[in-house]
Parts: sequence; C-alpha cells; structure tokens
Amino acid sequence: MSAPRSSEIRLDTAEAAALAADAVECLQPKAASPYLLIAEHAGNTVPAPWRDLGLAAPYLATHFAVDLGIDALTRRLSQRLRAPAVVARYSRLFLDYNRPVEEWDHMRPDLGGIPVPGNLDVSEHDRKLRRQVGWAPLEKAIANGVPGRKALVSIHSFTPVMAGVRRNVDIGILWREPSPFVSAILETIQGKGHAAGLKIGDNEPYDWRQAVGYTLNRHGLQRDLPCFYLEVRNDLLTEPDRLEQVSRILQDSLSEVAKTLWPDHVVAI
Repeated sequence: MSAPRSSEIRLDTAEAAALAADAVECLQPKAASPYLLIAEHAGNTVPAPWRDLGLAAPYLATHFAVDLGIDALTRRLSQRLRAPAVVARYSRLFLDYNRPVEEWDHMRPDLGGIPVPGNLDVSEHDRKLRRQVGWAPLEKAIANGVPGRKALVSIHSFTPVMAGVRRNVDIGILWREPSPFVSAILETIQGKGHAAGLKIGDNEPYDWRQAVGYTLNRHGLQRDLPCFYLEVRNDLLTEPDRLEQVSRILQDSLSEVAKTLWPDHVVAI
C-alpha cells in the first residue's frame, strides 16, 4: 500500500470529527483516584486516509509504532486502581504526542534506517490535519482529566536491547523534578520489585533530566503536579504470568503511596 501524497489528503468536517473521536479512549473518567494514567503510545492504528503511511502491516506491530503491552497494562491498572486513564489509539508514527512539534520524531521519517514513506515529506497541510485528528483530541482528554488529580503517571514500554546493548533494567521510573511523591514511588517500587527479582531503574533506561517529554512537561510540571514516566521492559508484558506480576507490583505500589500521601483522596481497592 503506497502512502498518499501529503497535499492530496482532504477531509470534510464530518470525516475529521469522526477520526478525532477515534483518536483517544478515556477509561473511568469520573473515578475518584488521585492518579491520572496516560498511555500516549498504546495504539498502532493509522487513520485510513493516510494508508498506513505506506508501511507493510508487520511494521505497525513493532516498537517503532506502538509501546508493546502498554494497552493491556494501562487497562489493568485503571480497573484495579479505579483510576481514570487516557489511552491514545493512533500510532506514534502517525504523530507522537510525547514529542514536541519541532522534534524530528514527532513524525519520524524512518524506523532505524527503514523509511516511513508517508513521513518523508510531510506538508504543512498534512501536519495541520494530523494535529487536528490526532494531537488535539489527546490534548483535550488529558487536560480534562487533570483537575482534581494529585499526580500523573505516563505509561510506556521499552525494548530489552537497544543498539546492540542489553538494558539491565526491568522497570524504570523516570523523573525530572524531585518530590515526596517521586521519592515514595521509587522507594516502594524498588522494594517490591527487588522482592520479585526485578531490577528497578532510577531514571533508567532513560534519564528524563536529559530528554524532553512533552506530555508530563505540559500537563504535570507546568501545573506543579508531581509526575513520572513509567517504563516497563516490553518482554515482561507479553506473557500473562509476567504481565500479572508487573501489574500487581505497580498496582500495590501506587495504592500504598496514595494511601500514605493522600489518605482522604483514595478510593478503597
């Protein structure tokens, strides 16, 4: 399937509205949890007018296109914590919400050297359409979910091997600004993870202090809300038993910290 030319994509008002409505799913929006969970890379769909950006289907099942296992993990945590969650449905290849507009991988042109035909020469017209149907609905859903929350958690997965180097971390807690919440989360997940034989990274495998994360910069730090990026090694999420183990550690840790920091805000689990 070849990618359409950027300048050829045209949407009428109804088509654009329908695509925007499909861009995001909000789970338990009225739940009283202190947390808002965000999964910007949970989906791998490319809206139909963009014809999969000219990529063969198998490429859309890779970590380049989607954070593998994160849809299932986010749904479990939302249900068990009774916490609202904002889940993006469109692939980060179509538009990566967590990257600033000026970053090259906001609409990345390659998959580690394999071209993404639909992203090689994106017109300004095309960029505006993608932001209208992919970025704006997610921005609105997150902004609507923030009021009344005490902390934000952005949920991601990472590959076990990167550039030929095996990453010696199972779960990573990425933070930029220290806070009692971040300290408590890190200590609690490290304790429970260690007991389960898992290594918990402190700003590993990525260091948020050395990178840009649009989502939590925009909706967390700029609002003085404590927040962190959660990174889980994606092969831990492909087997039901390991997914359950990771889910339980994260659920118990988030619940324990919430009960300690905000006892009047927590719904019993």
